[in-house]
Amino acid sequence: TRRPRAMASALGCRVLCVSRARGARASTLCRASRTRVLPATERCVKEAVETLRREQIIAIPTDTLYGLAASACSANSIKRLYAAKQRASEVPLAICVADAEDVGKYAQVEHLSAGLLEDLLPGPITLLLHRKTSSELSATLNPGLSLLGIRVPDSDFVRAVSREFGQAIALTSANQSGSPSTLDVQEFEGLWDKCGVVFDGGRIVSSRLGSTIVNLSIPGEYSIKRRGDECQAIEDKLCDYGLKASTSPSPAQSIN
Repeated sequence: TRRPRAMASALGCRVLCVSRARGARASTLCRASRTRVLPATERCVKEAVETLRREQIIAIPTDTLYGLAASACSANSIKRLYAAKQRASEVPLAICVADAEDVGKYAQVEHLSAGLLEDLLPGPITLLLHRKTSSELSATLNPGLSLLGIRVPDSDFVRAVSREFGQAIALTSANQSGSPSTLDVQEFEGLWDKCGVVFDGGRIVSSRLGSTIVNLSIPGEYSIKRRGDECQAIEDKLCDYGLKASTSPSPAQSIN
């Protein structure tokens, strides 16, 4: 069996504890687990995709928080994601896709104005839309729920992984349920052994609020379900397209 450093070298990737950590930090990162920690760079996209195809979890830096990701089309992957989070099975997961044009593969978008998705995505927003009745998503992903949360993070690495993987990726924050969201790989060190690979993009400059969650499932309306990063700017864009803030109560949908 090849040693982790040798494997990373063969892939053109560098193990984090060699490339960026020094002193106590290096010692902490290297002994945390046997999980490899690689840089979130273009050269390591292939490794991320291969890990997803093995139905394993990867940790990735999005534009708002660090996330845990797995195939949204694999029941085994989804089961592992819930187990890693210690998350109740009734709490839904969002999915991640590479481009705005991919949203329509998994959700109903015909009622949205032309250009709206392209103006919102990529960005720190999770869209709630009606899930298509037929798609490649696993039946174990949010069973019984009509709405689906979809993200296109403003992250070159995450989008490249999504594009190369070619299918939707289930995405949730890299923390156990009830714990604070994370902005640095050290902050979720206790979850490393749940991951096939951890990809380090450095510390994320963010409010720690996560993405803004917006329900766009009703024609002509929008509803903010969670006020996250850049919430006001997102509302301004929605208003530019003539959408009105909903005054009707709707069922809460927790995505984290």
